[in-house]
Amino acid sequence: MAGMSITDATRRLISALQSMLDKKVTVILTDGRRYDGVLAGFDHPSLNIVLSPATDAQGNTYPTIIIRGERISELMIAETPLFDPKEFAEYVIKRLNLRRDSVKVIPEANAVQIYRIKVSEKGVEGSGAMAQTIYEVFEEYMRKRRKELGIE
Repeated sequence: MAGMSITDATRRLISALQSMLDKKVTVILTDGRRYDGVLAGFDHPSLNIVLSPATDAQGNTYPTIIIRGERISELMIAETPLFDPKEFAEYVIKRLNLRRDSVKVIPEANAVQIYRIKVSEKGVEGSGAMAQTIYEVFEEYMRKRRKELGIE
């Protein structure tokens, strides 16, 4: 993308990794070994990661594995995220007929800010009538997503 700064690219990478936290991932190392597990943490800029729990290609299970970033060839999410902040922002704008400038996607937090109310996969943070209305729309959106993903 023309005009994207290194800082923006780094922020997007960190945002992508944050969206993978607590999700099932597959890690392929530079030597070809493979691990499947739940991404429990990472650091930046070295991109060391923690899988907890994890399973190797032979079926051995480990409670926790720490993998040095320099050894990672590929890191892939193995499940579709239930909450998509960009999609939810569009959904809530249409559903509540909100002005676009009142809804802000915060990629690095995997969240949406609607006025002073924050919405993430963990739920709705805020109080009052508007927060209650947004909570109802959030629940409706999550039911829709579960149905689409065959979880419900």
